[in-house]
Amino acid sequence: MSVEKTAISSIIMIGTVAGFTLGGVFGAFSDGYFLGRARKKGVTYKTIAKRNAALGGAIGALTVAVYLASPKKKEEKPIAGMGSINVY
Repeated sequence: MSVEKTAISSIIMIGTVAGFTLGGVFGAFSDGYFLGRARKKGVTYKTIAKRNAALGGAIGALTVAVYLASPKKKEEKPIAGMGSINVY
């Protein structure tokens, strides 16, 4: 496994967790502010953030697993060609 794949997979994981967490909290806030929906009893922004962070972690882990399991892309070489026209 290369260092580049490891670095990109950590960025994917952090990004999905942060994105889902902030998106869920912002969505709950905007629903309450713009649509006038009352929050349910016992549901706080902290609870929403924890729930969405767990969801983002699960989706991020799946995405990282798929990314790390993908085979290394091979460089394509032309088999024949004339000038700038290559046959692959």
